[in-house]
Amino acid sequence: MSLNPQQCIVDLIKRVDGRAVCVAFSGGVDSHVLLHLLATTRHPQLPALRALHIDHGLHAESADWAVHCRQVAQALNIKFESIQVSVEKREELGLEAAAREARYHAFRYDLSANEVLLTAQHQDDQAETLMLQLLRGAGPAGLSAMWPEATLDGLSIIRPFLNVSKQALLEYARLHQLQWIDDPSNTDLSIHRNYLRHQIWPRLNERWPTASKTMSRSAEHCREAVELMRDLGSLDARHVCPEQKNRLSISALSQLPQARQRNLLRYALEQNSLPLPSAAILQRIIDEVIPAAEDRNPEVHWPGAMIRRYRDVIFIEPDRDEPLDLGEFEITGSDEIRLADGRLLRWQLESGKGLKQHVLNRPLKLKFREGGERIRLQGHAQHKSLKQLFQEWDVPPWQRQQIPLLFVDHELVAVVGYGYAEHYAADIGEKGWLPVLEQASAKPVFD
Repeated sequence: MSLNPQQCIVDLIKRVDGRAVCVAFSGGVDSHVLLHLLATTRHPQLPALRALHIDHGLHAESADWAVHCRQVAQALNIKFESIQVSVEKREELGLEAAAREARYHAFRYDLSANEVLLTAQHQDDQAETLMLQLLRGAGPAGLSAMWPEATLDGLSIIRPFLNVSKQALLEYARLHQLQWIDDPSNTDLSIHRNYLRHQIWPRLNERWPTASKTMSRSAEHCREAVELMRDLGSLDARHVCPEQKNRLSISALSQLPQARQRNLLRYALEQNSLPLPSAAILQRIIDEVIPAAEDRNPEVHWPGAMIRRYRDVIFIEPDRDEPLDLGEFEITGSDEIRLADGRLLRWQLESGKGLKQHVLNRPLKLKFREGGERIRLQGHAQHKSLKQLFQEWDVPPWQRQQIPLLFVDHELVAVVGYGYAEHYAADIGEKGWLPVLEQASAKPVFD
């Protein structure tokens, strides 16, 4: 497809929908064309426009490239910023993936909540991505390659050139006499994408000149299939995980065919912003966790996530290397408490809920389970052990150590989120202080 600047801008305005725009500006020909097109068009519905350059520090001339990008942006009267990043985990991820992770980490940190990132990947990039995913044995999600619009950990991304060929971008750049950077790493054949681009793709184009266009169309078909799979996952989730999105009923899940079980597990992991497992690990969940006896507690781990079973429920959770020491806290009045795992305990004044108002005037201590705790809950005649109550409340064993407990002197007066002691709980119609536990923010931290 040739580059039609007017149509490109019209399509982009629809997708941006009034949000501020940040162009990922590497200084290469593709991002230079994108920035030049936006700057020279100056459409009134794209008023907030800036360029952001990420300096990976991987090449001796990277500082000069940042200077070049600043000069280009200034010549186009575009606000510009450059961020230096450190590329870590090279051995674990490979250089290309590690650089990409560092780059998008910086983007997430720098962009505002109502700002969209524009990247300049084109039709040839899309076809290469599809080919690489095929060689990895990917399913429909991987074969859908790059989406025209996507959200990555809260970062909104638009790729306006996915239906535009590389040749069309080069023709535009030469027509407007643009000057761009040629990164020498793009010729490094040890990088899979470069090997494919320089060694394989020219031969494919000799035999099939429209290969990029037709393969990009295949990616669109896969994207449509993925959308249908997500719709099916959403329908199944209503029956299998109706209460919490990270909990699946095994009895309901078992009623589905295995293909829908796998699809629902992938859908649930995506809904919880957790990484997907390999096909082999996903099948382990189907074969080992779902059919296990109800008194068994099997676990399946993979980098960043895990599946556990307790009774008739599958729990989907982030993977933690070691349990945190959550510590103890002295509570003064209605002060908020930030726990070691990032959760926030705060107080709400409610009618007939929580603790009596006078309790917060006494020395109050927040602790976690050590064993042997007992409490007489509001409306109960007898004390019960915390262990017995956790079993009655269906609290999984691994979560019991994370539930905050409130003490007056040495007496347990509240199990936060579950119940309050008889003589300390607010009565019906009485104002009480309700402790509320908020989960840790998912906003990424840039360091």
